[in-house]
Amino acid sequence: MIEKELTPTDFTIEQRTRPGILSRSIRAPIMLFLASFVALYFELVIIRYLSSEIRVFAYLKNLALIASFFGIGMGMIPGKTTATLKRYFPFIAAAIFLTIAFASPLGLTHVVIPSGDYLTFGDMPNLQNGPWLIVFVFLASLEFLIVIPGMMYLLVAFFEALGGIIGEYLGQIEPLGGYAINLCGSLTGALAFTFLSFLGLPPAVWVLVGLFACLPFFFRDRRAVIIFLVIVVALAFAHPHTYWSPYYRIALKELLPPPGWHRAPAMIVTVNHDYHQEIVDLSPEFLRRFPDVEPNRAAKLSYDLPYRITPHPGRVLVVGAGTGNDVAAALRHGASQVDAVEIDPVIVRLGREYHPEHPYESPRVTVFVDDARAFFRKATQKYDLIVFGYLDSHTLLTSMSSVRLDNYVYTLESFREARQLLTQHGTLVLGFSSGKSFLGDRMFATLSEAFGSPPQAYFTGGAQNGVVYVEGAQSQSDLITDFPDISAEFQAHRNVTLLATDHWPFLYLKSRTIPISMITVLVLFLYIAVGAVRRKVSLGSNRNFLDMHFFFLGAGFMLLETKGVTELSLFFGSTWVVNAVVITAFLFMGLLANGLAELRSISPRLAYCGLFVSLIVDIIVPYSTFGALRGVEKVVAAGILVGLPVFFSGLVFSRSFRDETTPARGLGINMLGAVVGGVLENLVMVGGTPILGILAIVLYGASAAFLGIASTAPKGHFSLAPEGGK
Repeated sequence: MIEKELTPTDFTIEQRTRPGILSRSIRAPIMLFLASFVALYFELVIIRYLSSEIRVFAYLKNLALIASFFGIGMGMIPGKTTATLKRYFPFIAAAIFLTIAFASPLGLTHVVIPSGDYLTFGDMPNLQNGPWLIVFVFLASLEFLIVIPGMMYLLVAFFEALGGIIGEYLGQIEPLGGYAINLCGSLTGALAFTFLSFLGLPPAVWVLVGLFACLPFFFRDRRAVIIFLVIVVALAFAHPHTYWSPYYRIALKELLPPPGWHRAPAMIVTVNHDYHQEIVDLSPEFLRRFPDVEPNRAAKLSYDLPYRITPHPGRVLVVGAGTGNDVAAALRHGASQVDAVEIDPVIVRLGREYHPEHPYESPRVTVFVDDARAFFRKATQKYDLIVFGYLDSHTLLTSMSSVRLDNYVYTLESFREARQLLTQHGTLVLGFSSGKSFLGDRMFATLSEAFGSPPQAYFTGGAQNGVVYVEGAQSQSDLITDFPDISAEFQAHRNVTLLATDHWPFLYLKSRTIPISMITVLVLFLYIAVGAVRRKVSLGSNRNFLDMHFFFLGAGFMLLETKGVTELSLFFGSTWVVNAVVITAFLFMGLLANGLAELRSISPRLAYCGLFVSLIVDIIVPYSTFGALRGVEKVVAAGILVGLPVFFSGLVFSRSFRDETTPARGLGINMLGAVVGGVLENLVMVGGTPILGILAIVLYGASAAFLGIASTAPKGHFSLAPEGGK
């Protein structure tokens, strides 16, 4: 007897919902769960891994997210993966992961962003005008337009195969049950990758877990199993002597010790292939024997500078403590208490293990592995000196946002919060690699506005173009003669400089604009994407009104998710834990709404009313309103504010999806809408974070309009009327 595998077309909506039709087999639910797990798991893995190894994706990170959503949606719409795509899936996986793993020897790590409106560590070098500049710009632009779209198309093919597998099994289960399984699988995938990141495991393990979960779909293909094994083995040897934190790929390089000394004078710390900091030996014994050894001599001038302005401070707060150089300096200058705040637990661990002065072991030091903004709100003490280390995150806050991890540390509101922690005669010293650029102008102007008077700015120079800004009681000190005072240059631009605020935190963006490099890539990608969609989705039928309803629901939900992660990370801190909790909470809200829709019929009108009211309240009520609450009360209040729109949005989707005759197509169209939501998220760089809520209202309004049009179509479509009111 030949057993035929069931496909979506083998069942009508009535047959799928009839008890017992598919209950004789649990294969479809298990495979759907596994496929959903793999899709979201690999989405998180690739976004994290890609941004670590091909650095341009760290600053334009939602390009990878857009490509993955588009691929999943395109795979779901036909309800199955083509035999050709499934056959070539292992080769596509190998092309993606081996290119990422060996990006450095391939020369892809620092692909240049061909514009000067967005500062990154891969920007155009400062070449003089002439023919070589023209040649460089042409070649850099060509490389950018080949590598970035090329990787995006590979990601589309990879996730299209996974989306097709999801669609195949989704069509074999009644819609709401299948959607619940899809959400559970996605939630498990997110938690699995979060757990592996927490353990600090390397990419070889990340990919091994994902490919192992793929085996049930390819176990009969011996060639696929061999290719999967080759990928994992190659990745295991691709990153020797590397640490993986929840945020970074971290590497250490020891400098050779001077003759007669037993250890390295300094260790270079790189994160994601970019210079981050040095662990320098500035102990009195070392400096007495080797006063002119570099980089120690220059580092001593920099780290001692705050204590020439504020000698012998009592309480010191170090923000961005890193491996401990600033903390060691505070201890050497007699600080009675030092609070050290560092967001990355692995960097703190490396400081404990390798710093020659062992500052984190001192009883005068308290280490807080936390986000700076979160610490500012929780701090109860006043400080004689606050030192901002040379922070530069080299990564984004979340894969769904254009905001960098450290952006909220340098906003007007952040500096005001820091000012409140200073004693009456306290001083703030901030070092940053801004140089004499618009970035330096912005830092100077933002500090001036926060403190009500301009800071003193000193150019410390060096390879990182360091500038030190001094604010507070000693801001006008004339004790510093080693470094040139460039305050007057910044002051001249102060009144025309765009400030960084919590509503517009884009410190590295020159103006309220979307970088031309991102626009170019998106236009190229979307041009081809639209053609691909037109080949798969028929136009001109009543069915398209329902498709557009699902499409705009997906676009709106993407903006809700971005808004929630961004704002709650600002409120509770930009730590990886908060991001993981927010993403998990959003998926849980979807499950809750789906479960309620299964138990009873929910009027679309009622769900939309709740959605729009909660969106308006979310825009009007700032999260700072809950600042006075404590512990669980604060979490619950903020969670309700950000979670209600997600819940009502889930109710609308589940109510519409319940009667969907082709669930794979409906969910696929919804994923394509998320692509547009990801594209529109870039408008936050123009309008700031408040624009996300406004755009969400517009998109959900469009979804309601198309649902209303679809409800007037012949049978098989939905009505806006409550159940029983037809």
